[in-house]
Amino acid sequence: MPYLEFLFLEGCIRLCEVDPGIEVLERLTVLNLKDCKNLVHFSSSVRGLKSLKVLNLSGCSKVNKLPNDVGLLESLEKLYLKDTGIRELPTSTRMLERLSLLNMEDCKHLVCLLSSVGGLKSLKDLNLSGCSKLDKLPDELGHVACLKKLDVSGSGIREVPSSIGLLKNLKELSLGGCKAQSPKSWSTIFNPFQLLLKRSCIPARLSLACLSNLRSLTYLNLSDCNLSEEAIPIDFGCLSLLRRLNLRKNQFVRLPESIGQLSRLENLQLDWCHKLRTLPELPSHVHVTLKNCISLDTMVNQIGECNSVLFASCVNCFKMVENESYKRVALSLLARYLKFRRWSSSVHFKHRTFDFIAPGNEIPEWYNHQSVGSLITVELHPGWFSKKWMGFAWCVVFRPLKPFPSSVEMNILCSLKINGQPLAGFGISFGFGEKCDQPKSDHIWFFYVHRDVRYPKQEWQDIYYELVLSFIPFCLGPPGICALASLQLKDVRIHKEIVQVKKCGVRMVYEEDAEEQSNVGTNTKRGPLHCDDEDDATSSSASQAHPKKLNYSTLTAEDPVEALIFMTRNMVNTFFFLVFG
Repeated sequence: MPYLEFLFLEGCIRLCEVDPGIEVLERLTVLNLKDCKNLVHFSSSVRGLKSLKVLNLSGCSKVNKLPNDVGLLESLEKLYLKDTGIRELPTSTRMLERLSLLNMEDCKHLVCLLSSVGGLKSLKDLNLSGCSKLDKLPDELGHVACLKKLDVSGSGIREVPSSIGLLKNLKELSLGGCKAQSPKSWSTIFNPFQLLLKRSCIPARLSLACLSNLRSLTYLNLSDCNLSEEAIPIDFGCLSLLRRLNLRKNQFVRLPESIGQLSRLENLQLDWCHKLRTLPELPSHVHVTLKNCISLDTMVNQIGECNSVLFASCVNCFKMVENESYKRVALSLLARYLKFRRWSSSVHFKHRTFDFIAPGNEIPEWYNHQSVGSLITVELHPGWFSKKWMGFAWCVVFRPLKPFPSSVEMNILCSLKINGQPLAGFGISFGFGEKCDQPKSDHIWFFYVHRDVRYPKQEWQDIYYELVLSFIPFCLGPPGICALASLQLKDVRIHKEIVQVKKCGVRMVYEEDAEEQSNVGTNTKRGPLHCDDEDDATSSSASQAHPKKLNYSTLTAEDPVEALIFMTRNMVNTFFFLVFG
């Protein structure tokens, strides 16, 4: 036993006490007591565990304190205390010079974090999310120079210490759900950044230079913080490396223009911002989610142009489609995307697809192949292919028939067969079973994919092709999206009784379609992307040269579920990108 290196007692519900005699295990490197629900007394002394690197007490809800000599665990690197009854850490914790991870998530009884945390010189990941009684962070936190990830979401934190501006290596900061009593009172949380509007009467304690020091920040979560214009940061531009910004469930009417300066921003979450009315100019490669932004008037930014985004989910944004045609918005966005894609030198941009979802029930006539139902066939005869062919654009009108089941993820899969052989599959997630996420009426999904992005192994030739596209609603049960990589037939459930695909449309896109005219953003009928059927015949040179060689017909047979399995396995990267950004 003295030579034991790993001890796993996870889930031992009969374990009530750990005897101090455990100290004799001088070579023990991992002690896992996770979910020992009845463990009350952890060892009163652990100084003998000189080789211990990982201590996991997560889920030991009856453990309310650590041994006073825990700081003598000189080799300790990871300490997991999630969902324990611990009220505070021993002062000796500051001596854990090798500790890189401290997880105290959902420690509902934790009332303070001692200043000794400043002594954790190697700490990179600090998780205090869900610590509802913790209302303050120590000023010494700024001395933890190695800290890369700080999560206090859902805690009782009302004020961020000024020293946070010293965390030059911080990459992820999450304050989601840290609500103040009123929107204006939340200005205190940004005191270290001096990011208040001038009309705020609360003095700032640090200059803007402090925020500019957080140059490593790539993720910022300020969701559900009751933020209004008086409290929201106005100078996002100095966060030059920021890739993900979560501002969901807040109270602002507009966003600061400085968001447009975030050249690396990839994902902007604005769901359930019920008061949001307008958008600033956004980076051209951003994915923005606007679900249930019921006051949003327009996708047009404050300089009068439709934002150029790669992905926009406007589920239940009914006011927006009342003020401007969803067809015009979608085709304007697609035109700008095609233009940027054609001329952009960024390899990163060229491997992105285009998506737009909004309330709607009619397919624009620009999609010259249309069908009622979920299946469509496009026949390509010799003469269709040229170097100017870019890829596929399609749109789907779908309708929720009843609420999604709980704990499942609803999706629509687009499958493609070429001359009877399945090629690849794409899907988009539009809900996780949450009532607030679900479409309340007919919605339309616009999608574009370049021929080389999802079909790199397909050698297209100028020969006859029969393309069969089918759009299939299905869901995955727990663990949901994570099961895609090892998807089995038992995991898939076709759900036509929950979601109905009513219509679909397809267009082969050529370079002529990417030649956006100057007025496309304001009048789609006069540009290459438009909604006028009479002008549509001139939008593509291929369809003009071979008007009789492009035909469509509606199929009545359904694709086999086995094909769905095959194609869904190819969707993993697309799903993770669309959902997690």
